[in-house]
Amino acid sequence: MSYDKHILWACTVALVTGWVLTYDNGLCSGNVTRHSCNWTCMQLTLQWPGSFCIGLNNKTICQIPQTVSNWTIHGLWPMRTGHCCNCWPVFHSHLQEIEPELIQLWPSFVKGQHYFYFWKEEWIKHGTCAGCEESMGSPVLYFQAAVKLRKLFDIDSVLESVGIKTSCDVSYKHEDIRGALTPLLGNDYDLQCVTDSKGREAWMQLKIHLFRNQTLGCHKQEQEETFNTLAWFNSPAHLCPKNTTIFYVPINYENPHEPCN
Repeated sequence: MSYDKHILWACTVALVTGWVLTYDNGLCSGNVTRHSCNWTCMQLTLQWPGSFCIGLNNKTICQIPQTVSNWTIHGLWPMRTGHCCNCWPVFHSHLQEIEPELIQLWPSFVKGQHYFYFWKEEWIKHGTCAGCEESMGSPVLYFQAAVKLRKLFDIDSVLESVGIKTSCDVSYKHEDIRGALTPLLGNDYDLQCVTDSKGREAWMQLKIHLFRNQTLGCHKQEQEETFNTLAWFNSPAHLCPKNTTIFYVPINYENPHEPCN
């Protein structure tokens, strides 16, 4: 076995046995942080391109590719994992076989950012912990799992079938949206909104709670971990309130930050 393969093998063993090592100048450092593969739940987080840019404080970094017209993947996130392993690399060549699907279903909305850098971030932050599970035990298996789940949970078709359509003029009750989604998703999911410049609640994300075997029903209270999924962008995303109506805004490719202006 080559020296580099020895290093990668050691890092992988460290992940599976529950130690996080840092990859420094080609070496796995002995300065470790305890981490567990014994997570139970994960979230498939889908994002709506029409409202994603509304909540970003930096209005210059966001753009929606013209090829995107449906709900896309934000991430597949194991919960309560501690630190994941940053020494399990992913390379562009690992994902070339499924890249066309990833470009369509898991695009980046950050202007000038190559899609692969977004995918790499998601793998390092979340995928390396998901890799504890055999069905997601490599970069390509992890991304294939997310794509498969996105196709299984065809939110666009469900909403269309019950007449929930994008609009700047028509809003929907919280219970009406849940009434459309619950037959597909069960009860364990969250609607996340952002507030637009007119003070209206715009539906932006959907968090679907899953067990590690990728089945529905992992209860929210079992996850406990809470964090702002847009913290990197300093975005004021929040659970959609139940006491007001929610807008499902259309995609505005020319002005994604103010889609209804």
